[in-house]
Amino acid sequence: MCRNANISDLEFIYNLIIDGSKNKNFVEDYYNNPDAAKGLKIELLSILTNKIRANGNIAYAIIYEHQSKPIGFVIMSSVDKNKGNELYMASIVPTFRGKGFGKKMINEITKQFEGKNLALLARCNEYSESMYQILLKLGFEHAQTGKEGYRILNFAL
Repeated sequence: MCRNANISDLEFIYNLIIDGSKNKNFVEDYYNNPDAAKGLKIELLSILTNKIRANGNIAYAIIYEHQSKPIGFVIMSSVDKNKGNELYMASIVPTFRGKGFGKKMINEITKQFEGKNLALLARCNEYSESMYQILLKLGFEHAQTGKEGYRILNFAL
């Protein structure tokens, strides 16, 4: 079950991202660089309170729950001057990985876009093979790989 995230979810989301950055699933600097980690927290705070990222794009966060407890999150962000949508960040608590929860969570998000004639893309870190496979199984198509190894995927709506 998904719900809109709020300020009380800040530490949950932040800690999942920091933990994921240890394994290169997110930018490694979040784990290795205190200034980057501080910037991440400021950006998350802005998303949760103002629905705006540091770059000015509209963004919002969703919490995925199992048995009324948060087990994952998704951050959606606009792209290209707010003319497109990006699955910006997502993660599941490690003890719930490999059990289908990530796929269910992303599937719930993509269903919100069906029939709306909107562009939806995802950028997937080269080390996030599990997320990459989930996205492919849910109908995303690999469009290109960027210079830094990020795979860009488009979702056919």
